[in-house]
Amino acid sequence: MRLAIPGFAIIDRYVAREVLAPFAVDVGLLTFALVTGKLLKLMDMVVNHGVSLGEVCGIIGYIMPAFLELTFPMAVLLGVLMGFGRMSSDQEMIAARACGVSLYRLAVPVMIVALGVYAISSYFAFSLRPWANSNLRNKLYELSQTRTSAGLKEKIFNSNFPGLVVYVDEMSDTDSSMKGVMISDARDPHNQNTIIAKRGAMVPDTKNKSITLRLYDGSIFGVEPQDNATHVTSFKTYDLSVSPEESLGVTDVEPDEMKYSVLRATIKAARAKGKPDYDAETEMASKFTVPFATMLFALLGISLGLKPARGGHSERFGVSVALFFLYYSLMRVGETLAQRGKLDSWIAMSIPDLVFMALAFWFFYRAASDKADQGRGPGDVIWDLVERYERSRQAA
Repeated sequence: MRLAIPGFAIIDRYVAREVLAPFAVDVGLLTFALVTGKLLKLMDMVVNHGVSLGEVCGIIGYIMPAFLELTFPMAVLLGVLMGFGRMSSDQEMIAARACGVSLYRLAVPVMIVALGVYAISSYFAFSLRPWANSNLRNKLYELSQTRTSAGLKEKIFNSNFPGLVVYVDEMSDTDSSMKGVMISDARDPHNQNTIIAKRGAMVPDTKNKSITLRLYDGSIFGVEPQDNATHVTSFKTYDLSVSPEESLGVTDVEPDEMKYSVLRATIKAARAKGKPDYDAETEMASKFTVPFATMLFALLGISLGLKPARGGHSERFGVSVALFFLYYSLMRVGETLAQRGKLDSWIAMSIPDLVFMALAFWFFYRAASDKADQGRGPGDVIWDLVERYERSRQAA
């Protein structure tokens, strides 16, 4: 016989809606904020590299999974804070608990929502982000073949490649050939050269996914920093390799592109050789630990959402940003320890989760047992400092 619980589905749907609505808005706003941080580089690609807006949108699509991995946990925390904060300020939480609905029961739909977001985040970490990063690299290589020469302007000093300044007297409209080429190569501070050539061409290197600036009939003028001496070398042919990532501002992080099976094989092979690949091990651990933060933020948001906020939603937004910054800082500390081999990657990457797990369970238990001070919120510490400052200023 199936036991029917009156109002079970209604309260679940109601609480879930209150959390999902701000969560969806926050995902859009936070993702837009992260994309905005890349706008200068993207606009530079359009202006200096001849990349079309459609191609830039495609690149944004490939980097979006990495952005969403960061925004999902923070959006869950914000969604729960906003949803429970709204219900708490309208006395709905008091009414529900007066009717015998415990905080443990109210947390069920929130954790179900968080579990769904956790599953999506895990899919992004294990499958979608490596696929997107791999396709992003291929896309950048294709663009570098077809657009890099378009980004070089005649009779001006082009700084499209980091560490290189390229001057071209004439550019061919039909192919990638150049005439009257001068290049200042300062990529190595200890070995800076100036290269002058009568002719040049751009040659794609498909195997190494790079572009070769092939120069003909020229000279290399170098400086020896140790003894302040100079040298001149003549050449018939000289190749200068530049990766697409250098020309379009993307760093090389190979573990981010690997599928789960490939990543495991890479770690195993490196361990067998006695030379652990700490970057790969750190990436493997982060695939499990970072998405789990979604569950912890949801549980933490429930207890903090019950607290009053004198600054309204802006105060709750500030609290969530501060908590996420703390988590991100701890994650970076663990990542550094793991990549340098100072600490086991699983332990290092679990540091933020363990800290926030302790905070989340402690706050939730006190809120559910009515042991917390329900009259003060987490933002009251800041307000107390502001009021104390105002009183001291008036007294002075």
